[in-house]
Amino acid sequence: MVQLRQLRKDIISACRILSHQKLVAGFGHVSARIPNSARFMMTPRISLALVKERDLLTLNLSGEIVEGRQPAPSETWLHAALMKAKPEINAITRIHARVANMFSVTDRKLEPVHNHGSFFASGVPVFHRPDLITTPELGAAVAETLGNKPAVLLRGNGQVTVGKSIPEAVMMAIYLEEAAEILYGALQIGTPIPLTGDESAQRQVEALPPVDLARAWQFFKNRAAAS
Repeated sequence: MVQLRQLRKDIISACRILSHQKLVAGFGHVSARIPNSARFMMTPRISLALVKERDLLTLNLSGEIVEGRQPAPSETWLHAALMKAKPEINAITRIHARVANMFSVTDRKLEPVHNHGSFFASGVPVFHRPDLITTPELGAAVAETLGNKPAVLLRGNGQVTVGKSIPEAVMMAIYLEEAAEILYGALQIGTPIPLTGDESAQRQVEALPPVDLARAWQFFKNRAAAS
């Protein structure tokens, strides 16, 4: 019970952070796997800035609501398919970051040029169909496109980030937009110099060890709560 209560609180914190960071505006959703079960918890079809703990839904891996009264998002299958296909994923954010979205509708790869971007080594994959992810087949296709990466761009339709925990998935969302902003800025003044694979690997070790993941999570959580 304590674990479930904390999971609910962390999902709401994620909602507030993503809203405060302007990574969602009216839309988007967050989900988290329920430990030691074949179920996950997810935000309903409500703006993330307005979701409350009592609104959260519990679903099975077939995308069916097993607890909760609010309607599920139209892209429930995105979460169900990722949770089913990738047991290492425990949390998912579905966001609409503005600058990252530009890279989903051009032939320019979103690749890392700074430390926090190192998590996106070799570039962020793009799911090239512009459809909302409303079927099991589309969900499975997104999971395949994601591979073992922490993020995938949905062509003209936002992004998905994942993590082993809610804080990790949220930080990947923040770092994804940061990486897009810095690369976009670099393109305005010269030729960007991407991090090599080795450089990215070293930067990842330095950029988000467990102690700094907790530090960043607490910072963004407190800032969102104070706004």
